[in-house]
Amino acid sequence: MSHKAQYSKLFTPPKFLEMPSVSLEILPEGVYFLLNKSTEKGLLPNVHGWLPLPAGTMAQGEIIRKEPVLKALYEIRKKTNVSFVRFSIPEEKTYIFKTHLPDLSAKEVRDILDFKIEENVPLSAKEAVFDYDVVPSPSHKNGLEVVVSVTSLKLVEELQNLFESAGLTPIFFSPESNNVAKAVVREGNEQVVVLVSIRESNIILSLAVYGVVCQTSSLNFGSSTFTDLLAKYFKVSPEEALKIKREKLYSENPDNMEIFSYLINTISAIKDEIYKFISYCNEREDVDTQVDRIILCGRDAMIVGFDKYLSLNLNMNVEVGNIWVNNFDLRDYVPEINKLDSLDLAAVNGLSLF
Repeated sequence: MSHKAQYSKLFTPPKFLEMPSVSLEILPEGVYFLLNKSTEKGLLPNVHGWLPLPAGTMAQGEIIRKEPVLKALYEIRKKTNVSFVRFSIPEEKTYIFKTHLPDLSAKEVRDILDFKIEENVPLSAKEAVFDYDVVPSPSHKNGLEVVVSVTSLKLVEELQNLFESAGLTPIFFSPESNNVAKAVVREGNEQVVVLVSIRESNIILSLAVYGVVCQTSSLNFGSSTFTDLLAKYFKVSPEEALKIKREKLYSENPDNMEIFSYLINTISAIKDEIYKFISYCNEREDVDTQVDRIILCGRDAMIVGFDKYLSLNLNMNVEVGNIWVNNFDLRDYVPEINKLDSLDLAAVNGLSLF
């Protein structure tokens, strides 16, 4: 069962999914949004952008100050001219667990999962909303391998009220890691893949089997760490360091090697965490094969030499994600959004594909 069946039971009318809707992700640094349009060439980006939020607006996946977010939502509604919203729930506010069930109907599966929630997450069935995916698994011929995504009912209701205050109607909720996987793992892919999503303040590691996220882990540092290091290296402000990053780190430059060497300790720490995550995933008895490759997301995935360093040191195929792989063929259409900017839109684009 895919998340098309709705992450939240609160929003069930299937016709809503056919209505034009903007996909949103609210992060500490700002609100990302994307409105796609269906064409003969595929699902193409139509309206997109990023609206910054003041420091302290959001922390640990929770909105602390609603006023700046509301202001951004009003602006997004004005830019897109749509009133329906799909929302990416922050990784910090979701739980994922995997379980084996006998062959059952969809209703029977949901009834059983109601009881399993309390065994696996710190929420009661009454406090939670959930959805699930069935993972194809050749080694388990009898029964179902089910991955369950859970979040707090209170959170969903708070978000619903927030959106409605801005004149928006939420129709779909889905966890961040699921959305990234939906965007960058080609539909029908049977490989076991680790996704590395580099955000401003954290890095999310996800294990995707047949495109379904089965496990996640979070590192408490992200692209801001690189920015801070550059600020120290060049003795400039964080704002100037961001400019230097854009000018010197994302494309071949004579200064690449020297700067990369300065960042190597942090990059090595990321490599070590990825290695530990992959090692743990490869020991799981419920995963049929070993991890095949790594896909990087987030604009800092474009740091020159980053993917090659990981590939050499982890002895594994590492690639920078193509977030449009399930939208259209790049040979037929080249979007106005450049590769660098697109990497920050993985989650919101994945939302539009459910």
